[in-house]
Amino acid sequence: MTVEHSAYYLFCLAPAGHALQLKETGVFARDCQDITAVLSQVPREEFCGADAGARFEDLLWLAPRACRHEAVVEDVMQQAPVLPARFATLFTSLDSLQGFLTEYHEAITGFFADLGRQREWAVKGLLDRNLATQQTAGLAPGSASPGRDYLQQKRSAGNAREGLSRWLRATCQQAAGELQLHASAFRERKPLQAAEGAEVIVNWAFLVPGGAEPDFRQAVGTLDAQHRLRGLSFVLSGPWPPYSFAPTLGSEGAP
Repeated sequence: MTVEHSAYYLFCLAPAGHALQLKETGVFARDCQDITAVLSQVPREEFCGADAGARFEDLLWLAPRACRHEAVVEDVMQQAPVLPARFATLFTSLDSLQGFLTEYHEAITGFFADLGRQREWAVKGLLDRNLATQQTAGLAPGSASPGRDYLQQKRSAGNAREGLSRWLRATCQQAAGELQLHASAFRERKPLQAAEGAEVIVNWAFLVPGGAEPDFRQAVGTLDAQHRLRGLSFVLSGPWPPYSFAPTLGSEGAP
């Protein structure tokens, strides 16, 4: 792979001074003043050019590369504070990388100073809408009378939907507030998909200090136990690299 046909793929950044042990073949660390960049050298045409758009839509091509990206970032996270780069962040040369890090030096080092050893945890709210509607309306499953007047049924159903919406807003607002007591930062993210037949109604990210993680996990478990029988579950995952809290660094990866 010649220099003119290669590029430097950036996985993530870390504060310099950590002796990173990188597991993935071809991945290396390079110190740029007080910032360490975790990189690999890749064929430029693999991520750029006329065919790049089609490749990025091909799951067979995309999935293993996205998984490798995540694996490298998580490997570094176990050893140092990490600022994850977006997938397919490329630099044409080490000099262009150095210029990028110089331009955004204050934002990067400020992020590390604030981050410390905090990690991101995700909490999803999963709704069984049928069960929640029945519980909110005070009905047991299967208790509705087949002979009930049609208009009364519609009126009752409308009241149940309105009652459920009010309950969900109040419950989720209270839950988010309780979890934020154990976190230094909070982000609401777009619910992306249903899970096992349940509806994802909230998708939250929390930045949690290491010492607060046991209390945070316990708080999520308590919320789940309180509301699961009414059709609302709170599911915890993590820890993750702080994707939701990383600063936007201009045209990241532009040649």
